[in-house]
Amino acid sequence: MSSKEPTPLRVVIAEDNDDHALLIQLSLERATPRPVTIARARNGDEAVEVVDRERPDLVLLDLRMPGRDGHEVLEYLKDHPELRTIPVAVLTSSDRDDDLAKSYGLGGNHFLTKPDNPAKLEVQLKRLLNNLQDLQSVSRGSGGMDATGHTAAGPAALARRQWVPWAMIAGVLVILGLFARSLGLL
Repeated sequence: MSSKEPTPLRVVIAEDNDDHALLIQLSLERATPRPVTIARARNGDEAVEVVDRERPDLVLLDLRMPGRDGHEVLEYLKDHPELRTIPVAVLTSSDRDDDLAKSYGLGGNHFLTKPDNPAKLEVQLKRLLNNLQDLQSVSRGSGGMDATGHTAAGPAALARRQWVPWAMIAGVLVILGLFARSLGLL
């Protein structure tokens, strides 16, 4: 019986920072037993060209890049029928809710915040790759469709994003109350 080599996972990494790109590549290679073929784009315009040429299995897209930013690249990819079925995971240092919402609204399939720890990145990428089969069957674009998708952030991280601003506001109010009391206003 002959053993067949697994098909390589073809990934485009759209990342302008060389150190981040190398870390992503190494973590991705550790996250899957499949061989990985990487194509790199260093800016948004190059990302569009590379994805169009390579037709990868997955795009890992940074939001903050020279030229077209990640949201513009995502919008372009999801507006073109021949590219829209390619899963796009936004992998960025931003943890802003508006970036998350806009990414999903434009048809992004996944949103990952770059962790400080390479081991955490590997875990996030494993989760992403476990969902890759599902992501490849989803065809969405930026044409007014509701955003749905998986997130590697997990429910606890999303819950923290909701209560942290309220906790900060409560803390500021307590400090203002103590300050007003020290001035004899309360």
